[in-house]
Amino acid sequence: MSDLRPTHLDQRDPGKPGVRSIREEVDREIDAYQGLESVVLLAPEDQWDEFIRVTGAADRDGETRYRGVTVRRGAVTAVVAQEGF
Repeated sequence: MSDLRPTHLDQRDPGKPGVRSIREEVDREIDAYQGLESVVLLAPEDQWDEFIRVTGAADRDGETRYRGVTVRRGAVTAVVAQEGF
């Protein structure tokens, strides 16, 4: 098998090509859920400090508001909408 497929252990989401930063990844997710102010996005724990730094958002115990949505630090490898938690 010469064509390797991504696994759940991949650090980058293959569905988000060209994403250069955690801020851009969050911005893309917000744009995808435009109009749903109740959406909560989970951001990777290992990129949380970078996200807070580049956005200037206030870290309130692992949660912040950014562009009108709630973003939480989570045990995820890519920015995802929180579902079923």
